[in-house]
Amino acid sequence: MGETKRAFVVVGHTQPTTPDFTLNDLPGGAGRLDVLARCVTSAFCVSHGLRTDVEVFLVVRDQVVIRFEGAHLKRLNPDERSTAALIKHALAALRADPHAGRARSTPGVSARFGTLKSVLEELRARGFTLYVLDERGRDVRAVELGEPVAFVLSDHRNFTPDEEVLLQALKLPKLSVGPVVLHADQCIVLVHNELDRRAARRGVQ
Repeated sequence: MGETKRAFVVVGHTQPTTPDFTLNDLPGGAGRLDVLARCVTSAFCVSHGLRTDVEVFLVVRDQVVIRFEGAHLKRLNPDERSTAALIKHALAALRADPHAGRARSTPGVSARFGTLKSVLEELRARGFTLYVLDERGRDVRAVELGEPVAFVLSDHRNFTPDEEVLLQALKLPKLSVGPVVLHADQCIVLVHNELDRRAARRGVQ
């Protein structure tokens, strides 16, 4: 299985922390869960396969962390509904035994009680260099990026003032993927594309 080289931390502000939602209304009744689902599929899905060297952390309302590990991930398809179903299963597993504090659901997917701060501290302890994706940041094409590397981004809403304070306290540099403000999942695709191009120039498969 591949070693994780890239990670994406997506902060969700309106999505549910329990499985009590319908898959038939992801933008409405599920609090824009469609945004997080698209971020997951954009992070992993390539033509006829999945990236195995990627991890995604969905931090929902600074209470629950849903983790997707590419090295073990299965049953992920490139559509919002099936990805949302994986999230729903993870939340159900966590709520089935809340005293445990964490639970694995489907292969490569787990959930735990946690915060944005705890995820960033974990990644930093694992040796990741951390960046924030922000339209006001430096152009990603002008920055040398080593591996493993992690990128923090928000869902359809801006970071809250408390989140901004945390990111500033951790001194995370800001990077931009271009002059136009894009959706979170589009930013993930562009980051992958930039890193893929660099890897190709180095002759890395």
